[in-house]
Amino acid sequence: MAMPKDIPSADLPNNVLNEFKEFDETKAGVKGLVDSGIEKIPGFFIQPQELLPKSSEIAPPTLQVPIIDLGAIHKDAGSYKQIVQELQQASDSWGFFHLVNHSVPKDLLDEVIQGVKGFHEGDKDVKEKLYSRDRTKKVRFASNLRLYQLGAANWRDTLTCVFDGSLDPTEIPLVCRDAIMKYREAILQVAETLYELLSAALGLPSDQIRGMNCAKTQLMVAHYYPPCPEPELTLGTSIHTDPSFVTFLIQDDLGGLQILHDGHWVNVAPIPGALVVNIGDLLQLASNDKFKSVKHRVLASSRPRISVATFFNPDFDEKKLFGPIKELLSDTNPPLYKDFLVADYIKAYVSKGLTASALSYLKL
Repeated sequence: MAMPKDIPSADLPNNVLNEFKEFDETKAGVKGLVDSGIEKIPGFFIQPQELLPKSSEIAPPTLQVPIIDLGAIHKDAGSYKQIVQELQQASDSWGFFHLVNHSVPKDLLDEVIQGVKGFHEGDKDVKEKLYSRDRTKKVRFASNLRLYQLGAANWRDTLTCVFDGSLDPTEIPLVCRDAIMKYREAILQVAETLYELLSAALGLPSDQIRGMNCAKTQLMVAHYYPPCPEPELTLGTSIHTDPSFVTFLIQDDLGGLQILHDGHWVNVAPIPGALVVNIGDLLQLASNDKFKSVKHRVLASSRPRISVATFFNPDFDEKKLFGPIKELLSDTNPPLYKDFLVADYIKAYVSKGLTASALSYLKL
């Protein structure tokens, strides 16, 4: 499938569009601005006041994202049932959870973070050669993946790798290549286990979700949030939900990820060795709203932050219609969404911009 290109929003004033283009053409990203010695952020990074964090909206630190411990999954039937129940509750009421004892070595997670840091803080020529907004490229670097659909830019640069069976590993920058490839293989195994558990949490046969090929394509985005001279004026990532089926996230020890829960923003405090997993829009749709894809954001900081998100998706060229799982539907639980092709879903998401969920366009 030819991925749709970024199209500048018709709502962008010409002066802002020109500022975006001038910034984009440097191919140096936000890190380039920081390296130039700026003491104030450019105006096009300043977020509207209503979108900036407010202390009154922050949840108390006692409110924490659930932790799912896979360590006892093969211990006995009772342990397995308890993990499924905890996963069902977390997916329904939170949409986010920490995954611990998941089989991916902490040393490998640390290696990925250090490799990504080495890329973003490393050779400028390497980054410039990879800089592109061409979505057909399997490996590319850019600042603000949706720059021309945003009213205000995010304080973030990103290395993107698309694993769909055709990526040539030698295209991945050498400084992080081995770590990314090893991590990708390891996370595929975790995804297999998680899909089995999610099937059970929905009351379906253990192989039901796996059979939907929802791990066919993985989009890995290695984010770098440079130190910001005025973090109170901008965001690392705007408020959004993920368009994926599920998302796996590694984050460093700085923190900054927040999720919206019961009207309050909850800090997703880093846990050493843990993976952060969240339900994406496609899984909310497939579960007919039994599981929730929730809004989240990343704060800007005066310190650099690194995270690596891997979005698991169906094959973008899947010819079968996608929609609510038929086995979950009944007269008392009719479908809430229409069936669609994944390719059309991706086009709708790209055209609407980061902050708009495609779910609203598929509601019946």
